[in-house]
Amino acid sequence: MILEDWHTHSSFCRHATGNLEQYVKAAIIKKLGVIGLSAHFPYDVLDGIENMPYHEYSMPKDELDSFVLNAINLREKYKNQVSVKIGFELDFVEKQVDKHHEYLERYSDQIDYIIGSIHNLETHFGLFAFDDFRFLKYYDKFEDTDEIYMNYFKTMQAMISSEQFHFTTIGHFDLPKKFKILPNNKELIMKEGIKALKMAKKRDVVIEINTSGLRKPIKEQYPSKEFIKEMFNLGIDVVLGSDAHHPNELAYEFELLTTLLKKIGYERLAHFDKGIISYIKI
Repeated sequence: MILEDWHTHSSFCRHATGNLEQYVKAAIIKKLGVIGLSAHFPYDVLDGIENMPYHEYSMPKDELDSFVLNAINLREKYKNQVSVKIGFELDFVEKQVDKHHEYLERYSDQIDYIIGSIHNLETHFGLFAFDDFRFLKYYDKFEDTDEIYMNYFKTMQAMISSEQFHFTTIGHFDLPKKFKILPNNKELIMKEGIKALKMAKKRDVVIEINTSGLRKPIKEQYPSKEFIKEMFNLGIDVVLGSDAHHPNELAYEFELLTTLLKKIGYERLAHFDKGIISYIKI
């Protein structure tokens, strides 16, 4: 099958290596059918982020035009070799879902998909960037790891139910496990995660199978095999994303994950064009 990678990051995001054209060329070498250019949407549109090194997480808002124009030009330049899709990874911060609107509206006729993600949790001490190793020192501010996981999945449920937050895909579904810091009460957290899955099915959004976890301490894709089985039983569609931060990471372990998906029962993957979903056969 011809593989598609819907989650990548370039030097626009400040913490990734390689420009957009290098990613597109790498996709052609790997014979991908689609490369999704999904930059982290600027954090500097948000308030209350002073305790975060947000300038390392995404491009500043004044580079949005440059990113989109660059992606459009590459889409045209390489249209006979690979399909270039334009997207954003958009962080959900419950009280600030409207902060993105005026910027996203500028590019509404160019955006193919939006990954809705949660990298930060609202806490009593400000935004907690739980997937940044520099924030591990704040873990002792919580009663236990279950509190972090519960906060995460409650936030995800709020994201899915928000009428003001527009997205097509849920990114790295069980991200808090990144550093191999696992919940104490796995059954409780699974239950909360499954609740989010049922809400995702009702809203009819796609969930990505993100292979970057295989490169992290947890050494497991997001989401876990247990969650993927629940997704299949619920009839939730999926896409593949490497979350590449270097062109060499494109389509990372996709063959392994397509084998897993087929074993679970999946026969197709989702595909987006200007927000409209279609499917490709595995």
